[in-house]
Amino acid sequence: MRPHKGRVIVWPAYLDSELPRSKGRRIPSNLAAPNVTVDILRAAAVSAGFEVEVEPNKRYPRNWTGNPGYVVVDNPSGHKKKRLLLMLAKGVRRLVAQREAARLAAEKKGKKKKKKGRKGRA
Repeated sequence: MRPHKGRVIVWPAYLDSELPRSKGRRIPSNLAAPNVTVDILRAAAVSAGFEVEVEPNKRYPRNWTGNPGYVVVDNPSGHKKKRLLLMLAKGVRRLVAQREAARLAAEKKGKKKKKKGRKGRA
């Protein structure tokens, strides 16, 4: 792996609430979000004002069957990794909530309402 001076590598597993700490989650589960992907992680980092570089084809060693890829986040202010993860978690939760709301809206829109008819009418 290349050295990343002044940068922090963030795997999706760090912020995935469905994983236990033994599989790589680094923040409390109540601050994490389910099914975090590299795309969501990249969007959260960009919305937080960080410059990012995506490595899409890498696998996290602790959970190599999970979502592939990681994000390299520039850290010019010198934040500790834990603080940086908590800053990203806020954006990730917001993006996952928006994705879920859009999914539910599409699901609701797809269902057609049945008209209630009167019983006994000929």
